[in-house]
Amino acid sequence: MKTFLKGKAVGFYLLLVAAAFGIAATVYYLTWSTGNHSMNPVAVAGFAAGVAVNVLLLFWDNDYLVIALTALYSVGLFQLLVDSAGSFADAYQGIVMFGDPTQVGTILSIGAVMAVGIAATIAAGFLKRRAA
Repeated sequence: MKTFLKGKAVGFYLLLVAAAFGIAATVYYLTWSTGNHSMNPVAVAGFAAGVAVNVLLLFWDNDYLVIALTALYSVGLFQLLVDSAGSFADAYQGIVMFGDPTQVGTILSIGAVMAVGIAATIAAGFLKRRAA
């Protein structure tokens, strides 16, 4: 483990943070969506592919993969939010017609966890990931 972390800069550790938040958001989304029968395959693919690219980035540093990682995590996040528009509308109107307004808090918490992962990825893209 000591040799794996040797010669790493701040950007690398931000990728570790992004990986942790990405895995947490993916697991949270999968457990929530299976229980509510609202799983979106595009969101799952975005989250899962993002986690795979994030793990790959820990071993092989590439700027284009950082861009792809940000895009994949964003696809998953925005697919979740677009699919939940009916629940947000119902919560705003105080009715139950298009979605489930009781799930808005869970949707926002999944989105917030993934947003932290996206922000860490973006920051890591601008910082050194290998020590000079």
